[in-house]
Amino acid sequence: MGVHGLTTFLHENKRALSKSVQHTTHSAESIRTPVVVDAWSFIYKLYQDSGLSWVYGGEYPEFTALVIRTIQAWIDVGFEVYFVFDGIDSYLEPMHIVPKALTHTIGPCPEIKFPTVTLRLCQSQIQHSLLFFRTSQNSRSTGRFLNETRILPPLARSACVLALLSMAERLNELHVHFADEEGDPFAVELAGRVGGYVIGNDSDFVVLNSEGYKGYIPLDEMAWLPPKSLDAPPDEDPDGEFQTVRKPKARKKATSAAGVGKGIIPSDSDTLTLLITTYSPERLAAHLKIPVTLLPLLGALVGNDFTSRSENSRRNVQTQFFERHLTLGQRIERAASTIHKILNPDPHKNRVKHNVGSVMDLITRAVNTLLARWTSLGSGEIEQIIENIVNATLQYAIPKYQGTLVGRDSLWPTEICPLHDPDTCSLLPMVSHLFEGVDADTPEADENTQQLIELRGMYLGAYRRGLIPEKAMDILSTSSYWPRLFLENPDIETVGRTIGRPIRLWMYAILADSIGLCKRDETEPEPNLAAISGQAHTSDMNEDGDEIVDVVEPNSEDEEPDLLAPLKGELRKLHLPQQEESLEEQQTHAPPPNNVHATPKTFKIIEHIRRGTRIAEETIDVVPLTALFSTLEAPFFPSDQRPFLLGPQTDALTVLLRALRSDSLQVRALKAEQLTVALSLRWVVYTLWKRANESPSKERDQERWTQREARCFLASFTWSSGTLISDNLVSINERPPVTDRNVQLSAQILASLESIDELAAVLLIPDLIPHVSRQFSGKKFHALLTGVIPLDETAVPDPLWNACLDGLEKAFSAAKENFTKRRKNAVVASISSEPPSSQMRSFALLSESTV
Repeated sequence: MGVHGLTTFLHENKRALSKSVQHTTHSAESIRTPVVVDAWSFIYKLYQDSGLSWVYGGEYPEFTALVIRTIQAWIDVGFEVYFVFDGIDSYLEPMHIVPKALTHTIGPCPEIKFPTVTLRLCQSQIQHSLLFFRTSQNSRSTGRFLNETRILPPLARSACVLALLSMAERLNELHVHFADEEGDPFAVELAGRVGGYVIGNDSDFVVLNSEGYKGYIPLDEMAWLPPKSLDAPPDEDPDGEFQTVRKPKARKKATSAAGVGKGIIPSDSDTLTLLITTYSPERLAAHLKIPVTLLPLLGALVGNDFTSRSENSRRNVQTQFFERHLTLGQRIERAASTIHKILNPDPHKNRVKHNVGSVMDLITRAVNTLLARWTSLGSGEIEQIIENIVNATLQYAIPKYQGTLVGRDSLWPTEICPLHDPDTCSLLPMVSHLFEGVDADTPEADENTQQLIELRGMYLGAYRRGLIPEKAMDILSTSSYWPRLFLENPDIETVGRTIGRPIRLWMYAILADSIGLCKRDETEPEPNLAAISGQAHTSDMNEDGDEIVDVVEPNSEDEEPDLLAPLKGELRKLHLPQQEESLEEQQTHAPPPNNVHATPKTFKIIEHIRRGTRIAEETIDVVPLTALFSTLEAPFFPSDQRPFLLGPQTDALTVLLRALRSDSLQVRALKAEQLTVALSLRWVVYTLWKRANESPSKERDQERWTQREARCFLASFTWSSGTLISDNLVSINERPPVTDRNVQLSAQILASLESIDELAAVLLIPDLIPHVSRQFSGKKFHALLTGVIPLDETAVPDPLWNACLDGLEKAFSAAKENFTKRRKNAVVASISSEPPSSQMRSFALLSESTV
């Protein structure tokens, strides 16, 4: 999320809009400062500041250590930290947040964001992978190239979640929350409840607002200051006979030696001082001379991630609103000036025909004013633009808190949601689709309902504890799935389809059987913005919008009215101007326009998957779970008639093992973390072997793994007495070369690890198949593959290796090269460990730097 150009506008007007505050370890008092952290912004920023290698697949042990170190430092300077993760996979690639060098798009929700995310996926991950594989090995191994094409490693989120949850168990000052849907409104609402700030890198945090919200702290404007001893002048000679002469570089060397810290990463000093900069919606609104409640409208007019954009659309609404020569900051001032003049017309210059009577009236007049230079637009096109602006404005709406409790006491009114009652929590309907099919008049209704309630409670509890992946919520909310993209060969089939899809078919079926899925309405869609901006998505507007709210500047200092409340009903009027039914009749006779309940045979999932160098939609029919059971080599039948997941966990484990073609005694005998690693490797080896047998070709045969490559993967973890240990910080002095095959091996195994984690979570057995992301080092994996680190076969426990071979002896490819000896004169290109400079520009590619 983000208003186009608002971050730059804040920087240009920093003196008027911001306030700086220092926090030190000595000033940490019993009354702490609540801060709500946007988790995705934190992950991006921390990995960027760390300078950790990304091209190998991620350095998760070191990243985990930095997460713990940074959060502990925040607590030491007096913060009470609340982390918020997106409930649905809604985080957009932050092109306006961090330097373009660090890019990764996780996946979009709600549907109104689909065009924007598709565009950014193509511009970041796909284009970066294409550039990487079209560049020579020596050139692409330079620090400058890798910094310019940086992609966030795919398991960074899970590693961060695991680290935070383990810290929260022992620290009262750390709380981890998982939002109902979008994380940004949830974070601001939570900050309002606890009376704190939001830390992130998203300009929307200065547009969103709620009662009690103190403001926004950009991660980019947080800095750890050096100890005062480094800045203090030297003691003067008491006799005055000598004058101390300081060399210009002396202070720099002292500062560097003390380890001041990099970005948000603190130093090792015992005395820490954190300088932060805060922005507030009230200060911004006062500067722009508009009501604070109209900042969302300003964001919609200027452009945000909800204004429809697509790869094929070169003209969006904002290009029609503003002249091309205007900068983004000037666009913000133009839009704010337009709103101000409509609300406060000059009686001497223009004769006021009528006062602004509603928010819809304000939006209509603002749109028409900004479109005044376009005389060729018809009334229908203008109405579509107005609809788009209304939709984009509504995304900022935050429900007003009606309770009387304040602070932490106001949280968790029920076990369902930390902020909302069950009737207003948007998460509850996502896990309640099967309730629509329960007939209360049948004798079995009570028993069936109780089973559904029990299943729903199991999923809700697991989700709130961070055990359900955010991508599963995408499936439940929009019937969509966005496979995570990382560095992979763009000329071959994406690992999201090859490795991940067969596992996802089980995930779709289990969710459909347990809590149900929603189905997209396949009827004729209502008018959209295709003629204006390529694509558009509208959401269901169910609230009564007949209320008229005066949009005028308040005369008192009391709280301003919520001006977004009437918009939903007004948007319905745009579509149904002739409809005279009452709202009650509409709800009785008309189904919801976007999602309706369906039988399992009609469930469909839209996968947004890479196809060549573009993102394509592929429709997947959800197979009934009973039909999938029958496809197993050893068919599985539940022990009773209850829902599958209400049975013993051993049944769920059996299904997972058989779905992954790994149900053997040697595999079952493994310890939990060994089991996760073995299943991930076995699935990749089996899948590529099966592909080679089904469509024999030289290319398919070359995709298969060798036994040595499999051993390298297993040895990239650190094992002690057969147990996976977290201390995997191996010092590798020589950086391994980056080869095409090894990059593809990393992409395959990372996709397998993530897909199996998601399936285990949906089966509600994460304890039996635990996450191992915190212990995986991609650099060590590549070092073993290339011989930078000699492969010690004793590093892999024999039971683990035998379990990985069991039944797959013929699946491995013959070894193609002897890696026991590596050429002494091999040239390994150096890879910079430094993050890209904030001042880096495209012409900087002309000079390559190595470290």
